[in-house]
Amino acid sequence: MKTCIIFANLLALTAAFAPNQKAHTSVAALSSTTKDVAIEAPFKVEDVEETPAAARTENKYANEIGTQAPLGFFDPLGVLSSENDMQFQWWREAEIKHGRISMLAVVGYITTYAGYRIPGCEDIPFGFEVFDKGFWPTGSLAATNLYWTFSTILILETAIMKDAYDMAEHPGDYRNGVGKGRWDFRSEEYKIDQRAKELNNGRAAMMGMFGIAVHESMGNIDEILGQFKPVATAAIDSVN
Repeated sequence: MKTCIIFANLLALTAAFAPNQKAHTSVAALSSTTKDVAIEAPFKVEDVEETPAAARTENKYANEIGTQAPLGFFDPLGVLSSENDMQFQWWREAEIKHGRISMLAVVGYITTYAGYRIPGCEDIPFGFEVFDKGFWPTGSLAATNLYWTFSTILILETAIMKDAYDMAEHPGDYRNGVGKGRWDFRSEEYKIDQRAKELNNGRAAMMGMFGIAVHESMGNIDEILGQFKPVATAAIDSVN
């Protein structure tokens, strides 16, 4: 029952962060529009009734990709209250990168939980036990695999997975000119939809990985991922 409640809460949070395809006209956009019109139109800007700043409830980034009902623009800590573009870009890029890592982490956790291993790591357990140094003796194939894994991550992080040539069209765009032919011809609606899906899946993966860690620490991870157990292990457990 507890598992169902936790899962339902995670779904609710995921929906709160899901992409919103409907745009809303913000007060800031309305103000700039009316000012532009006032240059050519016979009426004056002061003749246009604008919403007082005190009554304004929408943030500058309230219509960005990733905003959706029921919470809409969700910033409980007020990290974007200053409406600073550089700060927003930093948070959005950090969110995308953490989401991508979390998606890989969830897949990796489930894969190792199901019993799959690369050569030399057959005895390495899944989950938190993997941090036990006793499983990585110096000179072993497992230790070599660990070394190359960290080296690969370091190379990707410092040399590849970044906007190396200042060519990014949006936060998280690390193409660096590669694959433009498969993306640039797409419509803006398609691009927004794909970016929103990645953002939302990353958010779900971050919450999912957190949930996995909590359940493993509680000792009931089998109740969550039991369907992924290796057939042989599941058969032994059923006999016992």
